[in-house]
Amino acid sequence: MIRKISWLVLSASIFAMPTFVQAEQVFSMNGSYKDNQTSADIQGLGNQILDQAGKSSYLKFDLQGTEYAYVIERMASNSVNYTGSSSDISGVVFVLVRAFKDGFELPKQVSTFKPSKYNHAIRIEKMNRNDERPYEFDIGMDDEKQLFLIDSPTSMTKLEQVDKIKKYVSRRDKKSPYAF
Repeated sequence: MIRKISWLVLSASIFAMPTFVQAEQVFSMNGSYKDNQTSADIQGLGNQILDQAGKSSYLKFDLQGTEYAYVIERMASNSVNYTGSSSDISGVVFVLVRAFKDGFELPKQVSTFKPSKYNHAIRIEKMNRNDERPYEFDIGMDDEKQLFLIDSPTSMTKLEQVDKIKKYVSRRDKKSPYAF
């Protein structure tokens, strides 16, 4: 009986101990967000985030053992040839997004930034006309100038600012059984 009581007391004390689990970040929604806004509407925040991203060669994160990296570069306004109405791109700032997967460079994409539906973040949106949208994402920055991707209102992926990423190794060089 004493053994049972001591077990119950021990169990109760374990469950009563405070747990130090880091709560997930919750991102507040941008109350002034409108879908038709342009880069000019958030030029200051956009420039801060792009300036911070430019302080390193790559913005890197790991996902299930695979290394992904982005390079986001501002483009000069005269480097984009647009054949439509100039009012369509009024207030738009263009960026070139390069992405890497385990060192392999994926196709480059002309994009723009605009307000995000989350506070303290911008949305990178592609401008190319093909149907695939691989490089659209919300990127934010905290008070310590740490950059992160916002996956959902309660989830983010921290970005490491690095100057080197994995070197690409082809299947043939890896001695893969699937190499030909």
